Amino acid sequence: MDKGRVNDYWALAAARVDVTVSCAKDLPGPHERGIDTTIGAVLPREDARDALVLPAGQSGATLDDLPPGSILGTSAPRRIAQLRTRYPHITIQPVHGNLIPRLARLDAGEGDKPLDALVVSYAGLCPVSQADRATQLIPASVLAPATGAGTLVVEQRSRDTIAAHLLDAINDPATARLLGVERGVLAQLKGNCQTACSVHAHYTDKPHQIRVDAAVFHPLGDDAIHVAATGPADDLGGLVENITQLPHGEGVERLLPR
Repeated sequence: MDKGRVNDYWALAAARVDVTVSCAKDLPGPHERGIDTTIGAVLPREDARDALVLPAGQSGATLDDLPPGSILGTSAPRRIAQLRTRYPHITIQPVHGNLIPRLARLDAGEGDKPLDALVVSYAGLCPVSQADRATQLIPASVLAPATGAGTLVVEQRSRDTIAAHLLDAINDPATARLLGVERGVLAQLKGNCQTACSVHAHYTDKPHQIRVDAAVFHPLGDDAIHVAATGPADDLGGLVENITQLPHGEGVERLLPR
């Protein structure tokens, strides 16, 4: 859990605030949570894809257009592992911090290693009026999205019945089911937002069916396991169990931190 999330958690647990709002992809793993806070509402999912951003004023480009030696900024292990595999000619530079400072660093072109591009969450660009900075919405087939990507959640104290009642009015059950599957699989893998893995669920064209695509990557990008399963939306526990059996059957433990 990053420093901001730690502060939010303790402020909520200590009753200094009544609710907190976070992107689901930044939450600690379900197995890492305490019992004194819980997710009270899940908002409708926005676009879950990652986006490529170039310095201000540069013409549009895609990842495929970046020349050898380009320096691409991102700190997410999930992204780094996939980018190293597909684009070995690109140098990955870890970049931390809030989105606006990262964009400012990209545009300034300063430092020992000026950045040529960033990969960020597209859903993160939209609330700060920076969606037009995206020169490519990266397909999930190229960069598997983060678990919980594009989904805002509101957390509350577990025993706060007033907050629970109020938050129920803004909860989106359809998205909550998808997030429940994704985070259920993440819990079985003992993963979190710093694990090089992706769990992404979506509804199929068949009524009441959910498809889950899961992938676990070696941090260096030289090994990966991809699995998928489909099941009924009213049996989330069964779907989580089915999808987690698949990577374990392929020896996923070798890719997970010990």
